[in-house]
Parts: sequence; structure tokens; C-alpha cells
Amino acid sequence: MKSKRHTREEINSYGLAELGWDKVPVGIVERSVTDLMDLTGKKAIITGAGGYGLGQACANRLASLGADVALIGHSSLPRTEANAEVVRQRWGGKAIALVGELTDYEDTERVFRECHERLGGIDILINNSVAVSVGEFAHMSRAAIDHCIAGSLTMLVYCSRVVLDHMLPQGSGRIINISSIGGRMYHPGIALYNACKAGVIGLTRTMGAELIEHGIRVNGVCPGVMLHDKLREAFENPSDAPENYYARESVIQGFEYAVENRVSLPEEVANLVAFLSSDAATYIVGQSFNHAGGQLLM
Repeated sequence: MKSKRHTREEINSYGLAELGWDKVPVGIVERSVTDLMDLTGKKAIITGAGGYGLGQACANRLASLGADVALIGHSSLPRTEANAEVVRQRWGGKAIALVGELTDYEDTERVFRECHERLGGIDILINNSVAVSVGEFAHMSRAAIDHCIAGSLTMLVYCSRVVLDHMLPQGSGRIINISSIGGRMYHPGIALYNACKAGVIGLTRTMGAELIEHGIRVNGVCPGVMLHDKLREAFENPSDAPENYYARESVIQGFEYAVENRVSLPEEVANLVAFLSSDAATYIVGQSFNHAGGQLLM
């Protein structure tokens, strides 16, 4: 956007009111960053929290800052409940577990209504949906295409839209969309997944611009290579099965571009997610931050 030159009259017409000074959070000046990151009393939903990757890491990080959390799993209530129990035991706060088919709009509405009722509100949504179909795109089946798009894009879109039914009336909220560094670069064998994550980046930008006037702040995170239990297992017990092989190939590709010269933990990404969920992240809107050990620097 090209900036225009202003006339002297236009410049003289600007005071603090015209600069939006009444909206500036001047109260943060005398508060510490750790104080600003206190989420006590906030109610957070974390999708994709039924496994052992980023979802459960985000639930723990937000709970450690005082938030009450709802962990949403896809299929296994016992496993999701086990993750919630870890949160309760570790941090002593409220953690509930639910399972829902978030690729179904009506079931997404049901899950979010239940979260709102059981938590007493919704202040934060960590949109952590993911489904990967591996292999060369030219040979991908329709079922594989539908699986990846539904899990890595449609689910996130549904959750974003449904949570607004709860956030818009209260005039506040935080939405953190989990994309991927793959949404900005090429990795072999996961072209469709990367395309979906590029879509998430675009959605985050648009949502950020549209919703900030309603007090809802939207940002995103683009993780690089996180070695959760399933990916560690792929390297500890390698095989030529497509899912195992392409998972390892993608990890290696990302690792070779990371100037940190190592992979990461989900908890490292969750640190950034927690920051963006808090009042320490004022004046950040519609951004998707790379958290990938320096990928894209080279």
C-alpha cells in the first residue's frame, strides 16, 4: 500500500483521539510480561487434544497459566480423558475432555455448546486440527484427498465459525490457528497437506482483519518438525509402509532446512501459542508466525 503525503491541514487535524489512543492498553506499562500472561479465569478450547502431540502440549501450557481447558479429541474419549487427567494432576485446574466429529458442522456446534456450558464460557480457541494424507499427489485417491482436506482445513474452518457464535456476543476472544511451515514451502509426499495449511494462513489473515473490530484477536503459528510420540516411533521402528516412509522423508526434509540443526518438541511450539493467547500479545493481528528452527532462512 502506497502511503500518500498529507496536507498541513490534515496533519493538524490529528490528535490522540484520532490515533485511537483510547484503545491503547496503557495499563500494561506497569505490569510484568509474566503478569500479562496470566490466564486465570479464562476458558480455553483446544482441538486435536486427544493424542500426544501439539494439542495436549497446548492444553498443559494454557493450564499452567491458570486457564480452565477443554480438550477435544476425535475418536477416543478414554485417551482424551487421560490427557485431561494429566492436566488436572499437573496444574490443579479444571480440565474436561470431549469427543466430537468436527468435520460435521452440527456436531461441532454441539461440542462447542457443551464446552461453553461446562467451562462457563469460551475465551480462547486453539484450532489444532490436522489430518495428513501422504504420497505423490498424482496417485492420491479421492478418499485420501477428502480425509486430508476435511481434517486439515474444513475442521478448522468449522471451529472458527462456530466459536464466533459464542465470542461475538461477548465482544472478546482469542483464536490461534495452527498451520505449518509446510504452508510456505515444499515438502515431498505431503503436497495436499501443505496446500491446506497454506489455506489456514490465508484464513488467519482474513479473520484477523475482519474480527479485530469485534474484540476478537486472531493469529496463527506455523510449526516445523515436532517429534511427538508417533513420529519418534517412525524413526525408532522404520519401515517401508507409505505412512512411515513419507513421515520420515518429510521430517528429514524439514530437519535439513532448520538452521537450529535439530527437531523440536510440541511444548516449544505451545509456548508461542500460549503467548499469543495472552494479553502480552496486544497489537498482533492476523499473523502466522514461523516456529521452525530457522526453516525458510536459507
